[in-house]
Amino acid sequence: MQEKLDKLKENSILGVEVKANLSISPGISGTIITKDKKVYVYSLYYHMTPFMEKNNISLEDITLIKKLTDEEYDKLISFIKEEIVNKEYVCRLVRDSSSSVFGSSENKLFYYPNCYDINTNENLYDKTKKIIEEVK
Repeated sequence: MQEKLDKLKENSILGVEVKANLSISPGISGTIITKDKKVYVYSLYYHMTPFMEKNNISLEDITLIKKLTDEEYDKLISFIKEEIVNKEYVCRLVRDSSSSVFGSSENKLFYYPNCYDINTNENLYDKTKKIIEEVK
């Protein structure tokens, strides 16, 4: 599964990911939008919990959930240019969990872990997750 996830990330224009290290279900989960306008959700948990067993939740999962329209894709490209690439962010150290925004714009990769807009103090992950939910 990790290889497939790495390939999706390499082909992404935008993605969000949450890592939980000390929670009841430690692992990672996120959403990836690829250059071919597909939206994937994924999760990779480190160990099975009773809740996961009871609810038939697998340790690893990658699911294609949608193919974006040109309009939805263009909205994300505009968001990347206006809200990610052309702004300054400060990243804060977080110990037991983290959130990140990643992707590429004009063949340049970006990766922002636990970042906030310097001017507005808005959390970049929250802002990005919101726009992704709008098109998902």
